[in-house]
Amino acid sequence: MKKSHFLLLFFLGLLLTGCGHRGPTSGNTPQEMFEYTIQKPIPASVTNLQGVGDTWQGYNLYIRFQASDADIDALIALGFEPDTWQSISNRFDIPNGYDSFKPGWSPASIAIKECYSFDDVSNSWTGSGSHYLVIDRSTGTVYFYGIGI
Repeated sequence: MKKSHFLLLFFLGLLLTGCGHRGPTSGNTPQEMFEYTIQKPIPASVTNLQGVGDTWQGYNLYIRFQASDADIDALIALGFEPDTWQSISNRFDIPNGYDSFKPGWSPASIAIKECYSFDDVSNSWTGSGSHYLVIDRSTGTVYFYGIGI
Protein backbone atom coordinates (compact mmCIF):
# COMPACT_ATOMS: atom_id res chain seq x y z
CA MET A 1 0.00 0.00 0.00
CA LYS A 2 1.31 3.42 -0.91
CA LYS A 3 2.04 5.83 1.92
CA SER A 4 -0.52 8.31 0.56
CA HIS A 5 -3.26 5.64 0.58
CA PHE A 6 -2.38 4.66 4.13
CA LEU A 7 -2.55 8.29 5.32
CA LEU A 8 -5.87 8.80 3.54
CA LEU A 9 -7.36 5.69 5.21
CA PHE A 10 -5.92 6.72 8.58
CA PHE A 11 -7.47 10.20 8.47
CA LEU A 12 -10.76 8.84 7.13
CA GLY A 13 -10.84 6.42 10.08
CA LEU A 14 -10.24 9.28 12.53
CA LEU A 15 -13.03 11.28 10.96
CA LEU A 16 -15.50 8.39 11.07
CA THR A 17 -14.72 7.43 14.67
CA GLY A 18 -14.62 10.93 16.14
CA CYS A 19 -10.83 10.83 16.52
CA GLY A 20 -11.05 7.40 18.09
CA HIS A 21 -12.84 8.44 21.28
CA ARG A 22 -16.27 7.07 22.17
CA GLY A 23 -17.27 6.98 25.80
CA PRO A 24 -16.66 8.65 29.14
CA THR A 25 -13.24 9.97 30.08
CA SER A 26 -13.59 10.32 33.86
CA GLY A 27 -11.46 8.12 36.07
CA ASN A 28 -13.42 9.26 39.12
CA THR A 29 -15.66 6.88 41.02
CA PRO A 30 -19.39 7.57 41.28
CA GLN A 31 -18.80 8.38 44.96
CA GLU A 32 -16.21 11.04 44.05
CA MET A 33 -18.51 12.47 41.38
CA PHE A 34 -21.32 12.74 43.94
CA GLU A 35 -19.16 14.31 46.65
CA TYR A 36 -17.49 16.89 44.40
CA THR A 37 -20.62 18.02 42.56
CA ILE A 38 -23.70 17.20 44.63
CA GLN A 39 -23.05 16.84 48.35
CA LYS A 40 -20.30 15.84 50.76
CA PRO A 41 -20.55 13.67 52.72
CA ILE A 42 -22.87 11.36 50.86
CA PRO A 43 -26.07 10.98 52.92
CA ALA A 44 -26.38 7.61 54.67
CA SER A 45 -29.62 6.76 52.85
CA VAL A 46 -27.99 6.95 49.40
CA THR A 47 -27.77 3.49 47.80
CA ASN A 48 -27.31 2.02 44.33
CA LEU A 49 -25.03 4.93 43.40
CA GLN A 50 -23.87 4.78 39.79
CA GLY A 51 -22.20 7.46 37.69
CA VAL A 52 -20.39 8.10 34.46
CA GLY A 53 -19.12 11.12 32.58
CA ASP A 54 -16.25 13.40 31.75
CA THR A 55 -14.23 15.31 34.34
CA TRP A 56 -11.53 17.31 32.63
CA GLN A 57 -11.63 21.12 32.44
CA GLY A 58 -15.12 21.02 33.89
CA TYR A 59 -17.50 18.11 33.95
CA ASN A 60 -20.38 16.43 32.19
CA LEU A 61 -21.88 13.84 34.58
CA TYR A 62 -24.74 11.36 34.67
CA ILE A 63 -25.47 9.98 38.14
CA ARG A 64 -28.28 7.81 39.45
CA PHE A 65 -29.00 6.77 43.03
CA GLN A 66 -31.74 5.99 45.49
CA ALA A 67 -32.30 7.99 48.67
CA SER A 68 -34.85 8.64 51.40
CA ASP A 69 -37.51 11.33 50.91
CA ALA A 70 -35.80 13.42 53.60
CA ASP A 71 -32.42 13.31 51.83
CA ILE A 72 -34.03 14.03 48.45
CA ASP A 73 -35.78 17.06 49.99
CA ALA A 74 -32.48 18.23 51.51
CA LEU A 75 -30.80 17.92 48.09
CA ILE A 76 -33.54 19.97 46.43
CA ALA A 77 -33.16 22.61 49.16
CA LEU A 78 -29.54 23.20 48.12
CA GLY A 79 -30.85 25.55 45.40
CA PHE A 80 -32.88 23.51 42.94
CA GLU A 81 -36.00 25.08 41.43
CA PRO A 82 -39.00 23.20 40.02
CA ASP A 83 -38.82 22.68 36.27
CA THR A 84 -40.67 20.73 33.59
CA TRP A 85 -39.69 17.50 31.88
CA GLN A 86 -40.21 19.19 28.51
CA SER A 87 -37.60 21.84 29.27
CA ILE A 88 -34.90 19.55 30.72
CA SER A 89 -35.48 16.17 29.03
CA ASN A 90 -32.71 16.71 26.46
CA ARG A 91 -30.20 16.98 29.33
CA PHE A 92 -30.90 13.35 30.18
CA ASP A 93 -30.17 11.97 26.70
CA ILE A 94 -27.12 9.90 27.56
CA PRO A 95 -24.52 9.79 24.74
CA ASN A 96 -23.65 6.56 22.94
CA GLY A 97 -21.04 4.63 24.89
CA TYR A 98 -21.96 6.14 28.25
CA ASP A 99 -24.80 3.88 29.39
CA SER A 100 -23.05 1.49 31.76
CA PHE A 101 -25.93 1.70 34.23
CA LYS A 102 -27.55 -1.48 35.52
CA PRO A 103 -30.47 -1.38 34.90
CA GLY A 104 -30.14 0.98 31.94
CA TRP A 105 -30.50 4.75 32.12
CA SER A 106 -34.22 5.55 31.68
CA PRO A 107 -35.51 8.74 33.33
CA ALA A 108 -38.10 9.13 30.53
CA SER A 109 -39.84 5.96 31.75
CA ILE A 110 -40.75 7.46 35.13
CA ALA A 111 -44.56 7.72 35.24
CA ILE A 112 -44.76 10.66 37.66
CA LYS A 113 -41.64 12.81 37.41
CA GLU A 114 -40.46 15.59 39.69
CA CYS A 115 -38.08 17.78 37.72
CA TYR A 116 -35.68 20.42 38.99
CA SER A 117 -32.85 22.62 37.75
CA PHE A 118 -30.12 24.65 39.41
CA ASP A 119 -28.50 27.13 37.04
CA ASP A 120 -25.97 28.91 39.23
CA VAL A 121 -23.82 26.05 40.50
CA SER A 122 -20.40 26.61 42.01
CA ASN A 123 -18.43 23.78 43.63
CA SER A 124 -14.88 22.44 43.93
CA TRP A 125 -14.94 21.30 40.28
CA THR A 126 -16.48 24.38 38.65
CA GLY A 127 -17.14 28.05 39.16
CA SER A 128 -20.07 27.97 36.74
CA GLY A 129 -22.41 25.10 36.08
CA SER A 130 -25.94 23.77 35.86
CA HIS A 131 -27.49 20.73 37.53
CA TYR A 132 -30.71 18.90 36.76
CA LEU A 133 -32.75 16.30 38.66
CA VAL A 134 -35.50 13.90 37.68
CA ILE A 135 -37.00 12.14 40.68
CA ASP A 136 -39.22 9.09 41.01
CA ARG A 137 -40.64 9.37 44.53
CA SER A 138 -42.32 5.96 44.30
CA THR A 139 -38.90 4.25 44.25
CA GLY A 140 -36.71 7.00 45.74
CA THR A 141 -34.71 7.08 42.50
CA VAL A 142 -32.88 10.26 41.55
CA TYR A 143 -31.40 10.92 38.12
CA PHE A 144 -28.81 13.70 38.09
CA TYR A 145 -27.19 15.46 35.15
CA GLY A 146 -24.56 18.07 35.81
CA ILE A 147 -22.45 20.23 33.57
CA GLY A 148 -19.69 22.50 34.78
CA ILE A 149 -17.36 24.72 32.77
